[in-house]
Amino acid sequence: MTTEDLLRTHNIARCLSVFAAACVVLCSTGCDQPSEYDRMVQRELAKGVTFNELFLGYEFGMPRDSFYNHSWELNRQGLVVQGPANRSVQYELDDELPGTAKMLFYPEFHEDRIFQMRVRYLYDGWAPWTRHLSSDSLQMDVIDLYREWYGDGFIELTRTRESFGENVHYVKVDGNRQIVVTRGSDRDVVAVFTDLLTAKRIEDERNGRGDGA
Repeated sequence: MTTEDLLRTHNIARCLSVFAAACVVLCSTGCDQPSEYDRMVQRELAKGVTFNELFLGYEFGMPRDSFYNHSWELNRQGLVVQGPANRSVQYELDDELPGTAKMLFYPEFHEDRIFQMRVRYLYDGWAPWTRHLSSDSLQMDVIDLYREWYGDGFIELTRTRESFGENVHYVKVDGNRQIVVTRGSDRDVVAVFTDLLTAKRIEDERNGRGDGA
């Protein structure tokens, strides 16, 4: 995987739902009573602490060039390869989940720094008739893995949020770092990591509420 290869993958960022898991970060639910999710966001942001760590050495705030260089170094070490159609970085999960699986990821940048990371998980042995490898099972396996990586505290949403979509089930917020885990299809599970502070700043800029507004 060369830097040029990874640069070509930037086009996928335009296809991501940049605010899919972030536009509601300041509790714009339209409800009189804040939900459990809203209370969690308020509580965590009020702590004033930051959690920028993602995985494999990637972090929120990592400059674009550093992302490419870090990916190249991981590739040199044999840890990652380019994903399908050269649209993502691919990491093989051999022991982390009950079965071998692929982890495909690519970030979204703001001002040339990572503020969101979208990750797709798929079991290698999936087929329409292998129900134990379907996204229903995979989602719970990913949640269990994330509890090991990021700790407890995932909540299951009790109602559909337009910004998340109909299939989202689990959300965790630590300070500025939000993790949303959803079923993408019968086969795959998608996790979206979002820096809520940057997402809020982007939303303010879009609505003309930035500095001097």
